[in-house]
Amino acid sequence: MTVFGSLPPAEQARQLANPEGRVGLEVAEWLNGNNRDGNARTLAMLGVQAGDRVLEIGFGNGRAAPDIVAQAEDVRYAGIDISPTMVAEAARFNAALLAAGRASFHLAAAERMPFEDAAFDRVFSTGVIHFWREALVPLGEIRRVLRPGGLAVLGALDARCPPPFARPELGFFLRSADEWAELCREAGFGTVHARTIESEQLTPDGTPAKRYAVRVTAQR
Repeated sequence: MTVFGSLPPAEQARQLANPEGRVGLEVAEWLNGNNRDGNARTLAMLGVQAGDRVLEIGFGNGRAAPDIVAQAEDVRYAGIDISPTMVAEAARFNAALLAAGRASFHLAAAERMPFEDAAFDRVFSTGVIHFWREALVPLGEIRRVLRPGGLAVLGALDARCPPPFARPELGFFLRSADEWAELCREAGFGTVHARTIESEQLTPDGTPAKRYAVRVTAQR
């Protein structure tokens, strides 16, 4: 059983929302393995091109940054996360990218991003948007920081068959693909696609199980 699997549901939810300390670091490593295929699909959907500026919301331990900057010449990565533990770990792991000015990691929330308007060509996030009770504010921020024609790719747990920790009283606000699509349109995005994806993943106790996720693409 993983460290994450040994935690009660309320602590699992807390560590997923804001990983902290040694346990938070181990939870982040577990997530990297469990979400590897989905993360690769997200990266492919971004279609990063030379010179792009890419923002990740909720970067965890920062393992996606090297993959992003390796996509094309002169790609720059920035990330925000609400966890001081994750900011420190991402900076440690990506020290060379930081020194080269190709990556930056910021302690910030999606509701108030520390970036100028139209600063990014691509924005992506995995496993974060389902923590947004009032999703229109952060979705509006994503649209604000995207350049005209820019693309956002967002992934979250689907409302269908959620794991035990993914409950509203524990800070999870799951929505269907149709609900996310409507929220993105309400936030001002022009072209929006959302669908439910079924995959095989491991539960916290190591048992294989079907999981359902929503993947949204929204273009400014």
